[in-house]
Amino acid sequence: MKRKLTMMGLVAILIILSTSTISNAISVNQQPIKKVLSNEAASDEVCLGSASIVGDGNSSTLEAVVKKDVLRIGLDSESSYVDFYIDYDMDCGGTADEGIITLTISINGQNITPTIVQTQTSKSGTLTIENIEIHRQDTLVFVINVVYGSVVPLYGNSTSANGVGVFSKSKTIGEKLADPFLDFLEKHSSIFSVLRYLLGL
Repeated sequence: MKRKLTMMGLVAILIILSTSTISNAISVNQQPIKKVLSNEAASDEVCLGSASIVGDGNSSTLEAVVKKDVLRIGLDSESSYVDFYIDYDMDCGGTADEGIITLTISINGQNITPTIVQTQTSKSGTLTIENIEIHRQDTLVFVINVVYGSVVPLYGNSTSANGVGVFSKSKTIGEKLADPFLDFLEKHSSIFSVLRYLLGL
């Protein structure tokens, strides 16, 4: 009984710490930005993922892939203008078919005009939403939609992927991004072995 109570207490502590960390990261209003660090690489552009279409009118292979389910995007300054993009590749080889890929983003719950690319033949490149003003602690939600259809013969297929991101301080050598929950886990790494032992009972 004591072991079960101890295990439940440890799980409760982890949940409370993660909830407070997430709420601190998400509860901020949108504001402007200047230079972006996506994980460790300095850039004004943030890659969100990729999409592809290969179709012949009768069948298709579609992919929508996010770079990460949760992105931590570092900023050198309090605010910046950022370009979000995905790489895409489409090959529509049918008689009367077409492929469509869209990228939609929302900053702090405010939708940004989506961008779209379509073709009836072949096309590849970068689908970009440009010059979005961002502040540290802003939150990002994004969706990649991929649709393929043919009129002759009649055929359709679609897929999508989505992810989220949080903007924070840039990550420099010898410095870690401030995250109380991750700091706690690093300082108390033995908690995993304790949890593993308790869950094994």
